[in-house]
Amino acid sequence: MITIESDLGTISLSKAAIGRIITEAVDSFNGKVMISNHKGKVSGGKVPGFVSKIGGMDESSPMDITMSESGLDIKVFVVLRFGTSITQVTNHLVDEIHNKVKEMTGMEPNSVAVVVTGMISKNIAPRHIEVTR
Repeated sequence: MITIESDLGTISLSKAAIGRIITEAVDSFNGKVMISNHKGKVSGGKVPGFVSKIGGMDESSPMDITMSESGLDIKVFVVLRFGTSITQVTNHLVDEIHNKVKEMTGMEPNSVAVVVTGMISKNIAPRHIEVTR
């Protein structure tokens, strides 16, 4: 739970709520970007990413969301579709996450990091590329 004190009172946000905002930002890329875990595994099963779709987070959450004295720090692990420009998509995704979190919560993230854990063609080709702002 993340708590913010202001002159008007106290605001509490769950990590799941911020995770849902991040999921919406990723979904806006129309399948070019998918949330994965740190090893590059995309949620499988009959309903891919079901827990993240409803805003839930579990122990194997692909997002690292922490609140420090300097502000909100976000790290998201993703895989990209083959043929997608890593530089363009990751920079745009960092900006999109930053803007959506600021717009919906009123908190300016201290840092947003997107870690590309793989590229998807027929199989997932492992990568480890981190883009931070």
